[in-house]
Amino acid sequence: MKAFLFCCLGLFAGLAGLIGQTTSYFYPEEMIVTSNALNLRETPDVNGKKVATLPRGTVVQYLEAYKDNEYVQADTLDPNSAYGAWLKVRHRSQVGYAFGAYLTGTYVLEYEDGIVESIPPMAQWYAVYARDSFADELRSVAPRVEEQYNEMYGMKVKVLKTNQKTASKFIVGMMSPMPVGYCGSLGSLDMNMMFMTSFLGPGNQVAIYPGNDQNDTLIKPTYGLAATGCARFQDNDVRVSDYRLTLLDYSTEPMARQDLTQWVQTAYPEAIPTVQLLWFGDLDHDNKPDAIIQDCPYEVGCRASLFLSSKARPGERLRKVAEHFWPGD
Repeated sequence: MKAFLFCCLGLFAGLAGLIGQTTSYFYPEEMIVTSNALNLRETPDVNGKKVATLPRGTVVQYLEAYKDNEYVQADTLDPNSAYGAWLKVRHRSQVGYAFGAYLTGTYVLEYEDGIVESIPPMAQWYAVYARDSFADELRSVAPRVEEQYNEMYGMKVKVLKTNQKTASKFIVGMMSPMPVGYCGSLGSLDMNMMFMTSFLGPGNQVAIYPGNDQNDTLIKPTYGLAATGCARFQDNDVRVSDYRLTLLDYSTEPMARQDLTQWVQTAYPEAIPTVQLLWFGDLDHDNKPDAIIQDCPYEVGCRASLFLSSKARPGERLRKVAEHFWPGD
């Protein structure tokens, strides 16, 4: 059964590499070494000349993915070696290739009871909880890895836990501290029960906003997520073409727009885009909306993507900083 688990994870990694060639794969601008030591090499090969050895926790700048994010096995002579892409990165004045399986972004999005191998070396960990029926709050947490029986795999697997008694909505790791406390107005309410939909199929539009805590009268910008496209019946199935996901800034005149379609593209043109807004609020406390958007671009799983307003570049309102894969969905 353990071999079956490794096989499934390896297959998923291989498919992720294939998807990276057909959709816009994501690597953050800064990444952290997660292994005890990671070799930086002149060429994208395990036998390439070593440029440097980077200890766990080293931050590097991502430059590009080799061969358009082609996934390979780290050591073809070892059947249990990791799958990943070779990434060209910079560490101080040194530039070289590092194996991507041993790097993660400086922001991490995780969920309680999600399967993990280890806890990434983040300096700060937080989780979002429903404070009451009408508000969410951000708390500082201490994550840990715990073994738990998994019915799907028929064996114990490592899962992520925190030191809190209540279950969180999601967990984020990062390198710098953030203020804790109120971070949104969702609370324990479900968007699909609030006369609105969280699903972003063609023709749907939903507003996201930072929210206001008690006694907070500050006027804050509200953004909209608008999904467009053409749905038609073809070969006994529904087909969606020209799908676009657009962010609208209602606070500007004329209204500013940002195209988010690159992050929710399907792996195959005939696949129906399955996009859903999972959460919105003000995670980074800059009085602008942040969001988690889920899409299912391929058959073997889905991904949840964290977008922060504080990381947006000029001309943007939101920027993607992390993603979490759900291989079984």
